[in-house]
Amino acid sequence: MRLDFLYNTRLKVKLFCLIFALILIDQVLKLFILNNYEINQSKQIFSVISFTFVKNYGVAFSFLNNESFNLSLWISILVLIICFILFLYIFTSFFKENFSTTEYCAFSLILAGGLGNFIDRINHGFVVDFIDISFNPYIFNLADSYVTIGILIYVFKSLIFYKK
Repeated sequence: MRLDFLYNTRLKVKLFCLIFALILIDQVLKLFILNNYEINQSKQIFSVISFTFVKNYGVAFSFLNNESFNLSLWISILVLIICFILFLYIFTSFFKENFSTTEYCAFSLILAGGLGNFIDRINHGFVVDFIDISFNPYIFNLADSYVTIGILIYVFKSLIFYKK
């Protein structure tokens, strides 16, 4: 079993930089929220977007957000496993799959989002959610958006280019 980390090196370097940049942006914004907002404090940014600081002990978009459920450890373990598998898909030839650049980008978005929220769980015991869109009942963060966009890209590509 070969773990070739130099497999398609140029693309892998670009994907690593993308993942790093996305995580950095996510973490900087979350740090800004932690340092400048009180819990449930809200400030309107644009006509339909507010920043509202909430602690998310559940999963994406504050689903199952209840501190008493004590899901944080289990969610962290699950996210870590998924991130590890995505890392293998993106940066090695472990699974011997031949993915398109679009699929690699989708996996990179999902990995960046998973790691961004994992970092929160390790550092704070919860995920910092703050993006509040007036017509959306959920408060979320950039990492949630990365995961959602990555999944949508992958599903869309899979449906469009499905081979029987």
